[in-house]
Amino acid sequence: MSESRNKLYDMCDKTNTRRSGIDYLVNYYIESLHWSEDEACEYALGLFKNGTIQNIKLFGKDGEEL
Repeated sequence: MSESRNKLYDMCDKTNTRRSGIDYLVNYYIESLHWSEDEACEYALGLFKNGTIQNIKLFGKDGEEL
């Protein structure tokens, strides 16, 4: 696991964000925008720092948290 991903996971732990949710976001950046893992993680970390993201959780079609 990269250092950037570890920093991002630390932020997740501090903000009640599910790692599965942040992984989904980071993977979106990597697959859709063709960013590197470090670029995607640093961007997501910046979203926490500027207040855009406060927490992320994934929910299924039934409304239950994944």
